[in-house]
Amino acid sequence: MVLSILGIFLFTYSAAGAPSPRIVINGQTKIVDPAPRIDNDRIMVPLRFIIEDQALKGEVFWDARQQKVAMNCKGKYIELFIGSQKAAIDGKTVYLDSPPYIYQSRTYVPLRFIAEATGAKVEWKSSSYEVMIDFSSASADQKVFAYYYYRSFDELKANAEGMTNIAFRWFQTDGEGKLFYEYEDDYAQILKFTREQGIKTHASVALMDRGLLHNLLAKPENRARLIGNLLDKVKKDHYDGVDIDFEFIDPADAKYFTLFLRELKTSLGPEIPLSLAVPARTAADKWPTAFEYEKIGQIADMVVVMAYDYSYKTSAPGPVAPLWWVEQTISYMTAKIEREKLLLGLPTYGYDWAAGLKTTTVTADKLAQLKQTYKLNAGFDIKNGSPFYNYWDKNGNFHQIWTEDQESIKAKYDLAVKNKLGGISFWRIGNGCTDLYNILPVQR
Repeated sequence: MVLSILGIFLFTYSAAGAPSPRIVINGQTKIVDPAPRIDNDRIMVPLRFIIEDQALKGEVFWDARQQKVAMNCKGKYIELFIGSQKAAIDGKTVYLDSPPYIYQSRTYVPLRFIAEATGAKVEWKSSSYEVMIDFSSASADQKVFAYYYYRSFDELKANAEGMTNIAFRWFQTDGEGKLFYEYEDDYAQILKFTREQGIKTHASVALMDRGLLHNLLAKPENRARLIGNLLDKVKKDHYDGVDIDFEFIDPADAKYFTLFLRELKTSLGPEIPLSLAVPARTAADKWPTAFEYEKIGQIADMVVVMAYDYSYKTSAPGPVAPLWWVEQTISYMTAKIEREKLLLGLPTYGYDWAAGLKTTTVTADKLAQLKQTYKLNAGFDIKNGSPFYNYWDKNGNFHQIWTEDQESIKAKYDLAVKNKLGGISFWRIGNGCTDLYNILPVQR
């Protein structure tokens, strides 16, 4: 997609003897040598001054043959060409208002473009002739709450810098409140690594059986047993929080589920946060639910809204998380729960539909395999903000895949920022979705 990078420091100045603007990064005034320049009403700075600053700690590469300067910074790979308004961010073409040039043996680039491309907030203060660049606040206020599932340590290690919290969904419970691991993993090693990265750890427990959930939630002794087991696990293995992922609860058990959450939070106390995943809902939805959103918002510290599976395996082919539906979900949820507590759940997968055949989940690796095996015709549904693929398999069956890509995920991420939510969540580490990791701001 071609983007236009506009609005780069438009202001009036006297060309003759105009002072150089001061550059302030994360509250510290920087000495720039050579000094910043104002060309065509744009502030231009030496590239290495920005990219190699302690706030970014990026790398710069020079290709003399192509007159190209490339940089690897804040999870972004940016390419600029001397004298050209054409550039690229993570392989996608963008256009600058003012092209880079060489002055006093330094590559000068438009300051706002570089700062915003690497996740900063930029402000021009005309009264003091200062450019304020803030990398610390660009992502600090927003949580990235990831779900870890099923032996995904390698992917976690490769992408940890984009996460603030991880819910380890390796626990299950039953109708009696017992707590046990769902699968084998390197639990201690994974927790140790996560903490060394400064990421908060949450013990996430799941139960997805209506009958077992009724037995668990409706009986005080079973609720108490699970709460006691969770407290023991938090204390023994030093988790920072507890996460609940109960799905398919009978709507008639709503009061019991809310009571369980209240009892659990009371037992955890104010120092140990309680989070839970809830199904997405809009004002138009009338289906009965066991999730009393307003009461849940008063109890929990974080609420992950599972804004995906709009089109599920049992439905007709369609987008996993259409953008208009995500917008409606946010509107409904923010009317029920404080924005600061809401985390917008993002999907990192899709579905492959074919008439008469079982619908299957498509991860990044599976999509890559299908592209190698079949000729996939790609498309992008503008109305839903979702990519899709069509293909015929070896048996002559027509398939349609709806999934997510960097453009569709970024649009949803931007909605979370625009609506000032507490952050985003995603299901899950292990799906190999580099498109998501490409847009996450570096947290450390």
